[in-house]
Amino acid sequence: MKKSVIKEISDELKADYRKKYPKKIEKKPKEEVGEITKPSYEYMKYLGDKNLFNMICEKEFDKKIVGEIPSRKVIFLCACGRLVINSQVASYNLLVNDEAGTGKDYVAKNVLKIIPKEDYIHRTRISPAVFTYWHNPKFEPEWSWDGKVFYPEDISETVLNSDVFKVMCSDGSNATMVIKQRAIDIEIKGKPVMITTTASAVPNPELIRRFVILNLDSTENQTKLIMERHSKYKAEGIVPEYNPFIKKSLEYLKRWKVKVPFASFIHNYFPTKNIIMRTHYPRFLDFICASTALYQYQREKKGEFLIATPQDYDIARECFLKLCSNKYMVPLTINQRRIMECFEKDISLYGSVTQLHADYMNFLSIPALQTNLGLLAKYGMLETRKEIFGWKELEIYSLSKNYNPNEKLDIPTFNQIVKIQEKMINKSKGGVKVI
Repeated sequence: MKKSVIKEISDELKADYRKKYPKKIEKKPKEEVGEITKPSYEYMKYLGDKNLFNMICEKEFDKKIVGEIPSRKVIFLCACGRLVINSQVASYNLLVNDEAGTGKDYVAKNVLKIIPKEDYIHRTRISPAVFTYWHNPKFEPEWSWDGKVFYPEDISETVLNSDVFKVMCSDGSNATMVIKQRAIDIEIKGKPVMITTTASAVPNPELIRRFVILNLDSTENQTKLIMERHSKYKAEGIVPEYNPFIKKSLEYLKRWKVKVPFASFIHNYFPTKNIIMRTHYPRFLDFICASTALYQYQREKKGEFLIATPQDYDIARECFLKLCSNKYMVPLTINQRRIMECFEKDISLYGSVTQLHADYMNFLSIPALQTNLGLLAKYGMLETRKEIFGWKELEIYSLSKNYNPNEKLDIPTFNQIVKIQEKMINKSKGGVKVI
């Protein structure tokens, strides 16, 4: 057989083979930095922005949300907590609580829309035992709640205070459930960042340790601003959308462990009177870590750790002051704030549950008022005493003698701490004993 014929048959066979088995195009691997992929310029210009946190919270979120800048920052920072590996399990759990119609779900949803879809799980309704069955490791062995943000919208009090929900807010767990008269062990792998909303549910003290409470702006001026924005967008036919490059850039963020080198001395500048500080102070440190994880392309890396900076401290401080404005650092629900406002207007006010309900606090039912008054007394903001009225012993509530309505929580900025530290060092060098 001639060589030309053999070549022709060979070429035909090769062509047929290529059709059946096309050659895979090998993509060049992206440049690696440490344990994370280095994004291209169009994404790195956002991840490398020194003002990244404020750029997203103040400018980008402003496309969809009117006002509520401090609240946007709190929600977004808690969502960034999903990126911290070595955090306390409940540090980023957030309960957005305010009156019906204030736009709680609108604000929360539009903040969380910017995070990667694979990290965000949203449900409008759940049952108390949902986590016991959802993403069962028996059927999804690779699934973990770690690194996820779970947003159950407008949660009911039954779910909020249920045992399964409380366990899930603390850590993954092993649950034993009775199914068809058989005890079945079910594993819950990992722990998501829990962000939810409610208008009427009253979290019990045990849940308060697992959540921080965020209140929105319910003033008349905020209502006017919202109406103006809606009018403007409708007149111009605008449907605002977030910058797709910013959304895509956030997909490059990975989970890291974080060290806070200045944690060794900042605890000296926090109040210690209320026992709840045992929970809140670690939460503040984790807020610092969440900021560090967001800025991971700008932070120093030592092995498997990112190193926090003073900027991360100041971001955490700003968000923490929004959540805990009173000196006891207790996050209050909207109804608890209204109760305290009644006592603050008249510091000599006192009375039983029924007396206070009849004259000052009828915005709650008597059972709900009794629950909230009892919680405020446990927090140390109110005090109680027993008095006899018509042969009947009543519990009387009044403002605590240690509570000053004008005394608000104040945490110094990092620069202020540095100046205080410098003064202490100078005094020490001058022979003055520093206490």
